[in-house]
Amino acid sequence: MHPSFAHRITKYNPADRDEHGHYIGAEDTESDHGPVEAAYLEAIAAFAQESGIDLLEIREPQVAGFVGFGLETSVDGHGLAGLFPSDLTGYYDGAEVSVPVALELVRAMLRDQGAWCRLEQRNTFTVHVGWDQYVYVGSDQPCEAAIAHTKADLGVLDSAAQHLGPLATAQGAQASERSPSQVPSEMDAFGVHGETREDRSESA
Repeated sequence: MHPSFAHRITKYNPADRDEHGHYIGAEDTESDHGPVEAAYLEAIAAFAQESGIDLLEIREPQVAGFVGFGLETSVDGHGLAGLFPSDLTGYYDGAEVSVPVALELVRAMLRDQGAWCRLEQRNTFTVHVGWDQYVYVGSDQPCEAAIAHTKADLGVLDSAAQHLGPLATAQGAQASERSPSQVPSEMDAFGVHGETREDRSESA
């Protein structure tokens, strides 16, 4: 089971998409390390608060090796310095972190600093960071206030809430994998158009 409501948080203007949903604007695919990045984090915090989430579990934690996950150069400590000891004790599958720590993990992922993981609370809340500054938030609550705040005040919500019906849930619809492989077709339930890492130049 996955959360019933899914949202795609993105800085890309939906008006700058072609008829296939591919982004064709000039927005950079890297984090600005500034106000836009802060808007992403504030949006996630708003959804977590309205969903009643205080703790999130780390799932499938990874750190970059010789090849990084994204366009930016990985940093020493993989962006985890100050969050976990240097030996990464506490950064393991199933570890619980507070929402503030989870937001710092998202910041590191947005900056491609070398760490990546899923952040989940069983079947009630998920945060998944995809390629090219796309963040997917799932909740078992409609989060109407968070949607309004994210769209009107922050301007980083791609679309209104989408409700995943029984079919989409049964198919295992979930947020975009941080993988260079093709995004499965069932991702369309989240408003995610199937594209590969190589499609970056035309469909960010």
